[in-house]
Amino acid sequence: MDLATAAVDLLLGASCPGCGRPSRAMCAACSAAVTPRPAVVRTSPVEVAASGEHTGVLRLAIVAWKEEGRTSLLRPLAHLLAASVVEVVGDTSGPIVLVPVPTSRRSRLARGADVVDQLARAAAGLLRDVGADVIVRQGLRVARRTVDQSGLGARDRARNLAGAFALRSAVGLADRDIVVVDDIVTTGATLREAARALRVAGHHPIGAATMAHRPRETR
Repeated sequence: MDLATAAVDLLLGASCPGCGRPSRAMCAACSAAVTPRPAVVRTSPVEVAASGEHTGVLRLAIVAWKEEGRTSLLRPLAHLLAASVVEVVGDTSGPIVLVPVPTSRRSRLARGADVVDQLARAAAGLLRDVGADVIVRQGLRVARRTVDQSGLGARDRARNLAGAFALRSAVGLADRDIVVVDDIVTTGATLREAARALRVAGHHPIGAATMAHRPRETR
């Protein structure tokens, strides 16, 4: 970062969420710490890929983007999701559709936006920049109310989400590889429910992609 940029960032009060240094998004050192390292972290009922662990600098960056409205972090975080999508689709050169998990009205109001949809669209844009045929479709909707997942264990999350999603629209889902996307995978209950709702409606996702996964010992 040059001195002029640092001075502007100091005046604006912007800081890196990882270390607190002046930065409009993340400083170079913290950006290097969240370089995408995509890998399959779940295998049932579909493969789920993530590009890092929801710990350390990456966790701080996700919290700042998702809960504090730091929109300048969207693009660097979208690189993580894009890398996970590539991990899921593998060598396929066919068209892809990203289906974000549906966001409840409660979450949209609290955050002022559908952050998962924004993340999916930013990742799709990055993939199109390198020649991929990728679109985003809001194919799912919330079919019933659920309670806040925070603090719930794996079994309670599964019960909370059972039957929670349904098909919203099939437009854009045919003749494309479907990848369900979310920001973080914890137990996998949300992604399993999204995959179930799509399969019931006759659509079969090839996998799911997220930015990060929460290590089992931190759940």
